[in-house]
Amino acid sequence: MIEKLKHIHHMFYVGLIFMVFPFASIFLGQIPWWHFFLALFFMMSYLGILIVENRTLTWIFWIYLLAYIGGNTLYVGTGFCWFYYYLSNILVYRFRVHNFRSPFLWTAFLSQLILLGALLFNREMRENDWLFVLIVSLFIAIMTYSMVRMEMMEELKADHAKQNAQINLLLAENERHRIGRDLHDSLGHTFAMLSVKADLADQFLALGQVEKAQEQVQEIQAISQESMHQVREIVENLKQRTLARELETVKQMLEVAQIKVEIQNELDTASISPILESALAMVSLELATNMIKHAKATQALLSYRSTETGVEMVAEDNGIGFDKVSDKDLHSIRERIALLGGELEISHQHKPTRIEIRIPYQERK
Repeated sequence: MIEKLKHIHHMFYVGLIFMVFPFASIFLGQIPWWHFFLALFFMMSYLGILIVENRTLTWIFWIYLLAYIGGNTLYVGTGFCWFYYYLSNILVYRFRVHNFRSPFLWTAFLSQLILLGALLFNREMRENDWLFVLIVSLFIAIMTYSMVRMEMMEELKADHAKQNAQINLLLAENERHRIGRDLHDSLGHTFAMLSVKADLADQFLALGQVEKAQEQVQEIQAISQESMHQVREIVENLKQRTLARELETVKQMLEVAQIKVEIQNELDTASISPILESALAMVSLELATNMIKHAKATQALLSYRSTETGVEMVAEDNGIGFDKVSDKDLHSIRERIALLGGELEISHQHKPTRIEIRIPYQERK
């Protein structure tokens, strides 16, 4: 138990400084001596909630905290209503309350209503005292709500950062696989042939067959030149992104972000230029990234088709959409497709958000 107490955050211990007031009142004789044990058990319950895992004990401690604060506020002094601050800390940082469904939150709210009602019908209570308790209760409620909102925002930021890290890792992993696959498919066979030819040349030289060895060397030179050409092609291809591969990445990205996506690709990529295909691939990646970072969507649709005049891409999601549409929205995508004579239109701003992209059709040469 001592070890568990050591691991309690110092913030909770600092809060116990307010216990000076009830103990001082007891020692000065302002309230009966037996309140000492009530205050002591209040401290034990407060710390107990922070370390126990048993739900029954947690509820016993919680109900005692509510009873102590309510009883003392009603019968000893209205200043005890400030002790709801303890409950606020516990709700936010111990119970991690993030919505209004928590039974701990509702019991705290109910106890405040009962206390305010009891004070209202207490004839000995002055009107200013009731107003004071009401103001303090509202202040602590607002403070609790603000702390809950801050914690929720921090968790959302952490989840967002985690999702971005997973997506970046996924993109890097896909790129590594892509490069490895291209190198293996293009150069693996070439290097195997070079190794075989080099061994043959060595064997012919050992047998004194110089002419045959020279033939092998010449073939090695030809294969080497061809492999250099393949390397240049691989480097060039790395700059060009195929739509099919990038759509696989897009699907994985959105699934990581828990966005259900449907992809309808009716394009014949063999008939469009590499530049256009690469542009569509990059635009798809950027739109998927925007859905994850800004749209707060749970469902998405990406469709691609050829029309009489060009290629049309449509991106839909059920996210928050755009408040106002301007040319500044999605400017990087607009710039990319403008280079190919294309245009972008946000045809629907809210649920679904619909983005239509049209690029003039170009035959693959």
